[in-house]
Amino acid sequence: MDTGILIIVIFFSVIGAWICLVFGLALISDKIAFGKRYDKNPLLKYFTAEDFGLTAEEVSVNRGKFTLNGYIYRNERVPAKNKTVVFVHGMGAGHLAYTTEIAYFANLGYPVLALDSKGCNLSGGKNIKGMYEGVNSAVAAIDCAKEKLPQNGIYLVGHSWGGYSALCASEQREVEKVVAISAPNSPMKTMQHAVSPILSPFLAAYMTIWWVTFNMVKFGSYGNSHASNCVAKSKVPILLVHGDKDNIVKKENAAYYCINGENVEKLLCEGKAHNPYNTVRAEQKLAELSSALKNVKKTKPAEAYSYFDKFDFKAATEEDEEVMQKIAEFLN
Repeated sequence: MDTGILIIVIFFSVIGAWICLVFGLALISDKIAFGKRYDKNPLLKYFTAEDFGLTAEEVSVNRGKFTLNGYIYRNERVPAKNKTVVFVHGMGAGHLAYTTEIAYFANLGYPVLALDSKGCNLSGGKNIKGMYEGVNSAVAAIDCAKEKLPQNGIYLVGHSWGGYSALCASEQREVEKVVAISAPNSPMKTMQHAVSPILSPFLAAYMTIWWVTFNMVKFGSYGNSHASNCVAKSKVPILLVHGDKDNIVKKENAAYYCINGENVEKLLCEGKAHNPYNTVRAEQKLAELSSALKNVKKTKPAEAYSYFDKFDFKAATEEDEEVMQKIAEFLN
C-alpha cells in the first residue's frame, strides 16, 4: 500500500476510534445519570405528613404510559392562603426528601402540591429520562394544582434539578412567582461538571456534543433549554438562592450567577453548600450521611444498619430559619 494512503487510513481510523470512544462514554454517562429509577433508600428515614401534623390528599396525573403521583399537603390548623405552592423536588427519591420544607410552607397556610417526577419513588416510569423531564413533571404539577385549586395563584419552589425545572416551567405555564434553590442553568454544563472529575475536563468537553444530541432526540428543541433563556421569556418574579460553598452546582453553571434582570432577586448564603435552606450543622450531617452511603458496600450489613438506625435525621434536616423566612417574605 502506498505510504500516503496508509497515513490517510491510519488518520481516519484514529479519528473514527476517537469518535466511537467519546460517543460510548457519553452514552454510558447519560444512562448512569438518567437511565434508572430513583426510589427511596431503605437505609434512610423519610419524614411524612404525620410527622408534622399535616393532612395529605393523594393526587395523580395520567401521562399516558405512566402516572405521576404525589400529595397536596395542608396544615388544617392555620388559615389557608389563596396561593398554592407547587414544590419541585431535586434528583433523588422524590418529594419525600423535602417534607421538612413542604411542612414549612404548609405551616404558613399554603396548600403544597408535590408530585414525584417520572421514575422517582411514587411515580411510574422505568427511568427519569433526562433533565428536561423534570420540567415536564413541573408543568404537570402546575396543571394539577390549577385543576384541584382553581381559585389559587401558583408559586413554584424547587431545589437543584427541581430549581432548574421550576425556572423552565415558568416559560410553559403562567405562575406568579418562582423560588429556585441551588438550581443549575444548563443540562450540558451539568453533565460536563459531573463527569469532569471522573474522566477529566478534556474528555468531558468532547462528550458535550453527544449529550446535546441525546437531549434533542429525547425532548426535541426543548431538551437543551437554559433556565436563563426561559426566565427571560417568562419575566416572572424570581428568587434565586445559592450557597457560596456549593460544589455540586458550580458557579459557572449556577442559575444564581447566570440569571439577571429586574424581575430577579438573589440570596447568597455564606458558608452553605448545596442545601442552603439548612443550617450549617445540618449540611455537615448530610455530608456525613452521604459519605456513609458511599461506603456502605464496604461495611458489614449489621454495622451499616446500626449506623443508619442511630443517625439523627432530624438534625440533618434542620432548617435555617433566616433563609426560610426570606423565602417566605419573597412569596408574601
